[in-house]
Amino acid sequence: MRRNAFTLIELVVSIALFGLITIFLFGAIDGLRKQQIFFQQKEVVIERKNQIVSLLRTDLDRAQSVTVVASMSKDFDTVSITGSNRSLYGIDRPYVVWLVLKSDNTLIRLESSSLISIPIAPETLYSIHSDRIAKQCELFRMYDSPKHRLLYLKFENQSPLIVETTK
Repeated sequence: MRRNAFTLIELVVSIALFGLITIFLFGAIDGLRKQQIFFQQKEVVIERKNQIVSLLRTDLDRAQSVTVVASMSKDFDTVSITGSNRSLYGIDRPYVVWLVLKSDNTLIRLESSSLISIPIAPETLYSIHSDRIAKQCELFRMYDSPKHRLLYLKFENQSPLIVETTK
């Protein structure tokens, strides 16, 4: 007796195996989608950190002077830079102040053609450009040595960001 077709049991078994393989593949594809979303979010965070590091480095490199203001104020921490080589607004040798507002942990960059004093006087308010750099900045410190500057930034639920520049 010669068989040219599959039996009903063989078809049912092959369909059941195909169904199991499909279930496993959908699980694997779902896992890959979740990983892709996770790594895309990480990529955004890393790109933002790289932008912050680049901006800090260009502000600190070859600046005429850098002043670290001790955290005596309960409202903010600051680092003042005189004669930065980079202006976001076309100002020649601007005065730059980086500060963290402690009320909402926002990292702010102020830039002006004239000296910036904190707190800002109302008459100088319109001559100062401000940029909100990042939110959730828990810690902002700068350590100065004779040859190097070390800037330490800590954002909420993230590893610290450390920037080292030479004088």
